[in-house]
Amino acid sequence: MLLSNRHRLHSKLGMVGLFMVVLSCLCLTAPVASAQSANRALKMNPRAYTGKRAWWLNYQYFPELTIFGQNEDTIPDVKHRFSFFLNGGYAGFAFKRSDATAERNFGLGFGFHYNHFVSPNWGFRTGLGLNYSSSSAKMGAFQDKFVKIDQEYDEVRYKYDFESVSEDYDAYLIDIPLQLVYHWKKLMVGAGFKMAFPLVVGYNQSMKGVTTSAYFPQYDDYIDDSWVMGCGYYSQFASDNKFAVAPVVCMLAADVEYMFPLNRKYSVGVGAYIDYSISSISFRKSQLTDNVGDQESMVGTTNEVPVSVVTNSLLSGMKNYESDKVVPVIKYMNAGIKVSLNINSYGPPKPKTKPY
Repeated sequence: MLLSNRHRLHSKLGMVGLFMVVLSCLCLTAPVASAQSANRALKMNPRAYTGKRAWWLNYQYFPELTIFGQNEDTIPDVKHRFSFFLNGGYAGFAFKRSDATAERNFGLGFGFHYNHFVSPNWGFRTGLGLNYSSSSAKMGAFQDKFVKIDQEYDEVRYKYDFESVSEDYDAYLIDIPLQLVYHWKKLMVGAGFKMAFPLVVGYNQSMKGVTTSAYFPQYDDYIDDSWVMGCGYYSQFASDNKFAVAPVVCMLAADVEYMFPLNRKYSVGVGAYIDYSISSISFRKSQLTDNVGDQESMVGTTNEVPVSVVTNSLLSGMKNYESDKVVPVIKYMNAGIKVSLNINSYGPPKPKTKPY
């Protein structure tokens, strides 16, 4: 009987000892495992800690984190992005004509864009940009004629021809984009329209080998060498001028940009862009005269005495005899690379997911 009671006592003591050993192991390992998870979470997002560091006082002290790390569902989305950029490349006016050539030279610009995101990936863009472009054109021999009424109300039929003409153009335009943008990871793509408002469009012209003559049908008199009438041979005309009328240019616009994050708020972007006018552009010279009525021929004369010879640009000149423009279709293009500084503004935090 005594032996049986001792056996039961030893069994109970053994079970109590085993329980104490297991409890001690749990107490030692639990804080180590929890501390390791906490350390990993703090390294991933140091701002995530909101509670007690002591695990035995508050185990769930990372409400925005799961046990394995940050839950992406809680990261706020970018709602606004402001971009300040510099751009440069290949820009200017160009046209198609069999006996003429036009070249776009270079363009420079700067401005800012505002992007508003309606979802994590899609948004809209507007902004303001100032662009400068340089281009040039050349044309060979050309002939035309026009009719005017002189100071004595006599009809005078002028005829002219020139050997060649060359022009250089400088244009300053303000553009406003209206684009749809798509943002995926570090890549952003934009596509839409740009409305460009010309500030100043000027040109430098050199016309060589100009010959003019006049015919008076009332007197059946032909004049080909008279300085007073503006008739004769002129070796060269050179002028600097600008257009009085340069309409709004509607362009298709597209660009792509890759961003290098500096931190969560700032990034530097490098990309490429292209803007191309949809319809032809129509210009009018600033020194308007009534020597050719409503049409501006490439070569004209003044109404003063003695008569002076005036010239017009290829971009605004008229073929008076055919009642058509010298250059019927004029296009504008701006393409190149850009560098930008982007500033992000985030929306409110998303609903938090409880850790498990």
